[in-house]
Amino acid sequence: MKISKLVTLFALISSFTLIAEPVETELRKLLVDYDGFTAEFNQQVKDTDNNVLHSASGQLVFKQPGQFIWEIVAPEQELLMSNGDTLWWFNPFLEQVSIFDAKDAVATTPFALLVSQQDEVWNKFTITKLESGFLVKPKNENNSQVSQLAIYFDDFLLKEIVITDRTQQTSSYELKKQAFKKKLNVNFNFDIPADIEIDDQRPVKTKPGK
Repeated sequence: MKISKLVTLFALISSFTLIAEPVETELRKLLVDYDGFTAEFNQQVKDTDNNVLHSASGQLVFKQPGQFIWEIVAPEQELLMSNGDTLWWFNPFLEQVSIFDAKDAVATTPFALLVSQQDEVWNKFTITKLESGFLVKPKNENNSQVSQLAIYFDDFLLKEIVITDRTQQTSSYELKKQAFKKKLNVNFNFDIPADIEIDDQRPVKTKPGK
């Protein structure tokens, strides 16, 4: 399953000393307040030789559990949105919206940790400490299009997200205008425009009326 360049979102180290805490615990404490987080971003997509393939700008919204909006606004619009159950990928240029089961499309990728505090989700990943950040990897790489996710903080403020896909192509998102809004007035359900082709990838049993 391909979810586009947007998303083309962690070995658990435990310590029982008095001066350190488990890396997973440290990261979870940082992300617990990201229940209502907004930011703008500049994106760069690079190949394995560090050549820039694509640049873009956009905005994102996080709301726990499992809700988010990840939108590229320039040079061409593209939207990835989830209400926690359903994931929509909308490409106006292609005049198509693809629909996925969010638990299959998101919960198996490291990106899931940015919008969830559920043990069931966190247990699927290994987390290691980086300088000013964390590296997250899925324990079962066969089920994820994302091979790893690096997230960097300035103190507690999320400042950069770097996604590496299976081909080792990286997408980096430098954040700006970060804000925390616990009571977000945001609709995380995508209203499909008229005359748009619908590619519904959800299992039959999860589709409306099934």
